[in-house]
Amino acid sequence: MRVISLPCPHCQSAVRAAKSRTMSTLMKEITYRCQNVDCGHTFVATLEISRTVSMSAMPNPEVSLPISPRAYLAPQGTGTA
Repeated sequence: MRVISLPCPHCQSAVRAAKSRTMSTLMKEITYRCQNVDCGHTFVATLEISRTVSMSAMPNPEVSLPISPRAYLAPQGTGTA
């Protein structure tokens, strides 16, 4: 699994996620701490689901996401009618 990482916006050092909070079905708020002790910056970033690239086989009717043009190009199954 790939971990989403970003550098400290001030010193460009590595940061570590300290905690997260679910804001909604589509958004999470993550508190990061800079690992450079001379910097010590703590900040909040948001992670938001923005669009569908591959359609779900178990769609949640309460979730409404725009569909990426790429999703329309993906194979929709190989069954015959």
